[in-house]
Amino acid sequence: MKKINLVFVCLILVIASLLSGCTQISGLQVKLGLKNNDFEYMKQKQIKKIVIQNTRDKGYKFILTNPVAISDIYDILSGAKVVDSKSSFKPDYVFDIYENDKIVHEFSYVVGLDKNDGGNLYSKNKNYIVTNRIDSEILNQFNDVRTPKDFNKVYYPSISECIDKYRASVKNNKSIGIDINSDLSVAKYIFSSDLDDFEKTLPSNVSVLNSADDPCDVKETVTTEGYKEGTFKYESSKPYTNSYIFKSMIVFEDNATKEEKKYYVVGINSNDYWKITISETKSADF
Repeated sequence: MKKINLVFVCLILVIASLLSGCTQISGLQVKLGLKNNDFEYMKQKQIKKIVIQNTRDKGYKFILTNPVAISDIYDILSGAKVVDSKSSFKPDYVFDIYENDKIVHEFSYVVGLDKNDGGNLYSKNKNYIVTNRIDSEILNQFNDVRTPKDFNKVYYPSISECIDKYRASVKNNKSIGIDINSDLSVAKYIFSSDLDDFEKTLPSNVSVLNSADDPCDVKETVTTEGYKEGTFKYESSKPYTNSYIFKSMIVFEDNATKEEKKYYVVGINSNDYWKITISETKSADF
């Protein structure tokens, strides 16, 4: 039935394109929920720039002033679906749309689609579901915001593995709060939807801290030391060419005893295989 309905909709659009002008087609798309009219102000040539600010890395933002880029943003936003509710995730970016030198519209944006069909782009007044074209066609144009290879596969699992090692070492079941707020070198690669997936894998007495000052028995602080492409090798092994290396230091601090335990994480990827080592001492690879 859904397939028949889709064919019917397409047939209507084809007929409309033959019998009507662009204005009529646009109106039909709005009625069918394929388009909205909320961003028509962007076609009036008054929008001079769009500032996109990362919410986790306050020092990271980029500015779009190219009319072609602004037109691409319009095409994406005008095709967004209007919904009643917004995403429950914290926004990853804030979009400020400027007319001359004044902010006329501000939107919060969550990378990726919300699992409960909440709007991943929203303002104070309206919520929209936006496809991942913003991620793939706009944000990925900036090389330094492009997520490193397999980031989620090495970053979050290494945090969990260190928890397991720490638990086995201290032999207690105190609550652990994971602090990634200060991990600024990779803050722009951490997205709310990925963080939610990670949190669902954690034990009941382990959680990600919203703030470094949130209460917990033991705080796990994550500091990424490097994530880059190159030629690397492990001790007593041949070099891995065209590979990626990930290095982080993870520190557990017991808030009652003030005792600390450090772990050094080194991961090297070659041919899509990650070899990860976790040590209490800093190795030559680190």
